[in-house]
Amino acid sequence: MSAERLQEFYLGTLRLVAERGYDNVTMDQVAEATRSSKATLYRQWGSKSALVVEAMKCVGDHEQEPPDTGTLRGDLMAIIDRSEEHDKDADLIAAIMHAIRQDDELAAAVRDQILEPGRERIRSVIARAVDRGEVAADCPALPFVDYVFIAPVVLHHLLEGEEPSADFLRRYFDGALLPALGIH
Repeated sequence: MSAERLQEFYLGTLRLVAERGYDNVTMDQVAEATRSSKATLYRQWGSKSALVVEAMKCVGDHEQEPPDTGTLRGDLMAIIDRSEEHDKDADLIAAIMHAIRQDDELAAAVRDQILEPGRERIRSVIARAVDRGEVAADCPALPFVDYVFIAPVVLHHLLEGEEPSADFLRRYFDGALLPALGIH
């Protein structure tokens, strides 16, 4: 498949999952929606979970290097600016979060291929801040940074009924994450 066709294919797959829920989407439906054959889907990806995880990896900004602006706050704001360029889909996140409770293969793939690389990028941004002396190496909040970082993306829609805005994320990082790391 061409890169353009593959992107169209992945977007179609994720749209189905967001609209119907992961458990309610079949490979037949994906094949129909993406104008492909079920045999091709299984030959290429082997399973629905492998297909969905690959789609999530390829459609998002999961491969980007973390920004290095010279300050932790600058790096965090650059991450927010990057995230504004990509549509966040609360329905897709909700569908995947629900599905990983039921599907061990999907859960492992999401953790290993989506979440862990993202957590590693967050840790690298924080490690640079420690190396620069912005954050104390023994700061008790360090082991929890990735949790605090990810929380608003997952919880804001649940609590407020809408995606977190860039302004909200800036205020959140300034009011919660940076003070936890000793930056005021």
